[in-house]
Order: sequence, then C-alpha cells, then structure tokens
Amino acid sequence: MATPLKLDRLDYAGAIGFFAYASSVVVTPIVLLALARDLNFGLAESGGMEAVRAGFLMIILLASGFAAAHWGKIPILAVGSLILGGGLVLYALAPAYSVVLLAMVLVGLGSGLLEALINPLIQDVHPNDSGRYLNIVNAFFSAGVLVSVLVAGELLTRGVSWRFLIAGVGMLAVLSGVLFAALGRDEYRLERERRRSRSGSGVATFRHAKAILREPSFWVFALAIFCGGGAEGAFTFWSASYIQLNFEALARAGAFGTAAFAAGMVAGRLASGRYIRQNRLRTLIITSALIGIAASFFAYLVNNMYGFFALLFAAGLSIACFWPSIQSHAATVLRVDSTMLFILLSVAGIPGFGFTSWAMGLIAEQAGLRISLLVIPALLTILAAVMIFDRVSSRQR
Repeated sequence: MATPLKLDRLDYAGAIGFFAYASSVVVTPIVLLALARDLNFGLAESGGMEAVRAGFLMIILLASGFAAAHWGKIPILAVGSLILGGGLVLYALAPAYSVVLLAMVLVGLGSGLLEALINPLIQDVHPNDSGRYLNIVNAFFSAGVLVSVLVAGELLTRGVSWRFLIAGVGMLAVLSGVLFAALGRDEYRLERERRRSRSGSGVATFRHAKAILREPSFWVFALAIFCGGGAEGAFTFWSASYIQLNFEALARAGAFGTAAFAAGMVAGRLASGRYIRQNRLRTLIITSALIGIAASFFAYLVNNMYGFFALLFAAGLSIACFWPSIQSHAATVLRVDSTMLFILLSVAGIPGFGFTSWAMGLIAEQAGLRISLLVIPALLTILAAVMIFDRVSSRQR
C-alpha cells in the first residue's frame, strides 16, 4: 500500500499553473467553429493553429533548461504565465487569421515554459516518489480542461462571444503568473530551488542533454510520450468539433463531450497518484494503453452521442497516466539530470499534440472526422509496443 501523500506548497502552485495552462489549451477547440466562421477559415487551418502553438512551445522548451539554471524555475514560471496571458489577450483581439497565428506564437512560448518546468519542480520536491505527486499535480491540468470546457461551452451556447472567453483565460494565466511571482519572494525556497538547478547551467546543461540523448532507453520513452501526447491531444482538440459535426449538436454538447474525457483524465490521475507505487508505473502505462486502444476504437464505431460520451470518459481514464508516469518512470530508469530529462521528453511529447491535431484535420478534410479518429488507437498500439519492449529489455539487462 502506498504511503500517505504529503503535499508541499509548491505542489499547490504547480497545480494552479497547470490549471491555467490547460484552460489556454482547451479554449480554442471549444470556440473553434465560431472562431473559424467569424474569421473565415477551414478545418485544415484550424489544425494548423494547434501546430503553430505546439511548434513554438517546443522551441522554448529547448531554451528553458538554460533559463531555469540561471534564474531558477519559479521566476521563469512567473514570466511564462505572463507571456501566455499576453498572447491570449492578443488572440482575443485578433481581426484576422494571421493575427491569431501571431498570438499563437506567444501562447506557445508562454505555455512552453510552464510545460517545461512545472514537472521538474515537482520532481525536485519529491525525488524519491515523484510518480504519485506528478499524477496528482497533472490532474489539475485535466481539471482545468474539465472546468473550462463546461464554462466556455455553456457561455458560447448562451451567445457570449468567443473573444470574451479567450480574454478570460488570458486573465487566468496572468493570475497564475502573479502567484508564481509571489512565491518567488520566499528567498529560502527560491535559493534552494536555484541550487537544484545549478547542475544544469551553462556547458553542463548541454553535457546533460548530450548524455541523455546517447541513452537508448531515452528514445523508447520519447516515442512512448509522443504517442501518449498525441492521443491526449487528439481527444482534447477534436472531441467538441466531432460531436457538433457528427451528431449535429450544439456547442454545449461538444463541451460536455470534452468534459467527459477530462473527467476521466482527472479520475485516472488522482487514482494513480493515490494508489500506484513507483515500481509499478510501467505496468500501469502498458495496461492503460491496452484499455485505451479498445476505448478509442469503439469511439470510432459508436453512433450514439451518449455512448460516445461514455467512451470519452473511458479513454480519458486510460490515457490519464501517460505523460506524468512516463516522465517519472524514465527518471527512475535513467540516472541523469531530471530537469533536462523532463524537458527533452516534453520536446518529444509536444509534437505528438500538434502533429496529431494537424494530421487529423487533414484527414478530416478528405475523409471526415470519423475516419480521422482511427489515428488514436494506432498511436496507443505503438505506445503499448514500445513499453513492452522496455520491460523485456530491462529484464535482459
């Protein structure tokens, strides 16, 4: 039986940061059809917006290790939240698709800093039992998705402009930045956090990255997190639009569908954090992938909207553990600098979000959104295969 959880002050700060980050990710899928109608663009361009955000998010991930080594993780998290908030405000004011893409650059940069450094911060606080705490804190990302889609979907159905919804999320991100800045005033915690980052400074950061990239197991985990991120991103980005188009439903119904997926994610991560021990993470990942293959394939087959909602919840439950558990398991297996390891794994995982959303948009233009759903079980099959390979190769070692 796992030991009782002992949450730190920084766990709560990370949870709120993830909540704001999640709201910024999910608000576009909810307002997507209204946004596309007002600014006159199609499904391929819609997927392209997510690809731009993910691309710049990945770029800033590569630089975040150096920034954290010099200034500390907490101040960089504050700056990242403020950049994210500014990008969302520009997004809300955009008069054309080109300005939306420019805003997505800022959104990608800001969210990239949050993505890069919140999980390493939690790893610093709980180095010997990070899997549980990472699942708990990451549950607030899914909680942000859940709350945001319900609120945004309801307001959109009631006729509130998508611009007000985007601006509201921007204010939430600014609030997160203020919170991180306030925590940065705690000089003892900030100095301790900086000392933990010292090993990643300057030339040492490059040396850590080079050592990690030479590890064969890293590439196994990188492919796994790419596939897990792609599956999560696919359901998060396209569920609302799929429900509205395939079942001819209102925006409220699309929001409920995304909320069902997010609720499954919240339940899965909280349960993993409460009950799964560190040495059982790999088994959890493999089992979840197999369940996810079945849930996502049946989501393609089902023709009833409420049955689709149920399958979205099951898919969220199965996909929930992938991102935090793969990172934590990798930190246990690879005795390397954890901050740089988490950043490099995120660099591998974020393209899964962006590429899958874009690819599904392209497929949808040619064959419809229903066919594009088959991308998800294909990704989860690859994920299960590489983690089984990791189990076999670890036994041989």
